[in-house]
Amino acid sequence: MYDQTITTRKRISSAVWAFVVNAIFWIVIPYYVGVFLSGRVPESALTVPTFVYEFGILFIVLEVGAAFFRGRAVAVPMISAVALLTVIYIWYATNGGVLGVETSGITLALNFRLMLYVLVLPSIWAAIRAPLSYLVWRRAMKAGVPSAIATSPVPESGSPPLPQK
Repeated sequence: MYDQTITTRKRISSAVWAFVVNAIFWIVIPYYVGVFLSGRVPESALTVPTFVYEFGILFIVLEVGAAFFRGRAVAVPMISAVALLTVIYIWYATNGGVLGVETSGITLALNFRLMLYVLVLPSIWAAIRAPLSYLVWRRAMKAGVPSAIATSPVPESGSPPLPQK
């Protein structure tokens, strides 16, 4: 996971790929959804909020940085920041788990905070797991523990290594 032998060409191609995918997801798609909604329902307030673009720029910067510095310690805070930014984005986009619509004096509210807590748990775990996995890997490298791939026996036939018990 934290391999120092990644070539510069591979780092640049990973960063470019991360930029293209995230730009499409965070900039292009919301723009065209906003154009579609404003064209179809002109009297409605259905538009893409600007915070989508603001969060999108942050996601793009962090994802491109994490892709470029993959395999190095610099990528770990970026990976954790993306996970925490995901939690903040989901919380902000869903108004903290309470969605409400008011029209003609009638208010309809949907409270799904418990489901929102369950929804953000994987992102919180990813934010915690990234630095912990790096620390475990670093400790194993300092202790001289070889990787599991290098120590697994390879049969003579050239097939993949057998699992150890």
